[in-house]
Amino acid sequence: MGRLLVGGLVVAIVAALLFYFYSSSYRTQIDQQTQQVSQLNDQLLKLQTENEQLKAELSKVQNEQSILAAQNEEMRKAIAEFKATGKMPVIPPPPK
Repeated sequence: MGRLLVGGLVVAIVAALLFYFYSSSYRTQIDQQTQQVSQLNDQLLKLQTENEQLKAELSKVQNEQSILAAQNEEMRKAIAEFKATGKMPVIPPPPK
């Protein structure tokens, strides 16, 4: 009976140690994952900010592109008018 008690006690101690090491490694893993999530959230915020800046810059470029296309069309019309009449047409100055 004493052997059973000692054996049971040894098994309980080993089980307690295994549980301790498992829970310790589990806590470490959770801490690492929490840190990774925090880093990923920081990266996400940075990328979202950069995305907004790039959208603003794209909008400016598209606006400039439409202005240039309109100016180009005016120049084509002026050239066609010059070819047809031989007189230099009055071209309004580009907007600033």
